[in-house]
Amino acid sequence: MYQKKIKETNEKRVLHFIYQNKNRSLSVAEISNQLNISFPTAKNIISNLLELSIIKTDLKSGSGSGRKAQNYILNKNFLFGVGVEVTSSHLKIALINEIGFIYKELIIKDKFLNERFIEKIDEAIEDFLSNIENNVKEKISGIGISIPGIVDKENNIVEITEKIRVSLDEIEKISEKFQIKILIDNAGNLCALGEKFLGIGAHYQNFICINLGTALTMSNFVEDSVSGNFFFKATRLNHLSINFDGIPCECGNFGCLGKYISKKVLIENFSKKFPQVKNLKNIFESDILKTDEGKEILENYLKFLAVGIKNIIFLYNPECLILSGEITKYKNIFEKELAEKIYSNNIFFKGEEILKYSTLERKNSLLGTALFPIVDKLF
Repeated sequence: MYQKKIKETNEKRVLHFIYQNKNRSLSVAEISNQLNISFPTAKNIISNLLELSIIKTDLKSGSGSGRKAQNYILNKNFLFGVGVEVTSSHLKIALINEIGFIYKELIIKDKFLNERFIEKIDEAIEDFLSNIENNVKEKISGIGISIPGIVDKENNIVEITEKIRVSLDEIEKISEKFQIKILIDNAGNLCALGEKFLGIGAHYQNFICINLGTALTMSNFVEDSVSGNFFFKATRLNHLSINFDGIPCECGNFGCLGKYISKKVLIENFSKKFPQVKNLKNIFESDILKTDEGKEILENYLKFLAVGIKNIIFLYNPECLILSGEITKYKNIFEKELAEKIYSNNIFFKGEEILKYSTLERKNSLLGTALFPIVDKLF
């Protein structure tokens, strides 16, 4: 579990407030009122942030012929982050600024989840950083790495898969080599982080994020409304058993949810009947779903997805449940049917309004990974 305690200073509180409202123009008076700090204190902090180029002046606000208040807004490109997203089939690296704009992105198709994990990560980072301009490199806050496994700080290990583990000391060696802070965490957690600071999660303080990617991940994000402190904690949703006599899983159990609702499984199920299917686009942007076989495969997939979501709602009673991943691009095709399967004859306290679809689509994990060191440095 990653936990961030917002430093108890007025400077950090003001910066946190401005960052949370990154797309809004704010006056000193509004900042002072919202944070319950004196106007002179807020004014001094704003002056310091201006000198550091973290914020900039914006249009003045007010109506009539009277004096108008000067507004301020978060500056562009005062800080950058690098994200390294590792999956079973490829590695993605991206350079983003503080508001999530991707300036540089690289995809390497290879099998990284093996014994050469550290060596390959080292090589990929070195190559990527060598092609970044020095004036940008100086503003990089750190490197985030997302993995499908678990970071166990207590035992100083990173469990990449059930069979591959590396010491956190190896990650520290890479950090020392490049003289840059490196943070590593579960992909599900970083999906949630991306949603919190760049997506739908910005409107909620307690939400669940489920990423229907190649691997199935989930994280619970919780923020304290008063202090701004937050934490996120990944679960092994992939191995939640929903059928004891079901499909065997590599973990040794049967009927694990990941064997029914991951992106990889959906594509495999369609490709058995339709050999031309290689990706989600082949499924949702063709006439396959007009066939009886295609409809049946999707209906079966949604049935298991609904079971998983029902269990999560019963367990966590979240304020919001965000579905993310490439499949959300095609939500108009299946969202009505999925909602019916989840909420028909339900005894939930909350209704359909808690189910949301990510607007970041397949980018939320990569964006959250690159944003990780930025958020860590700022707050």
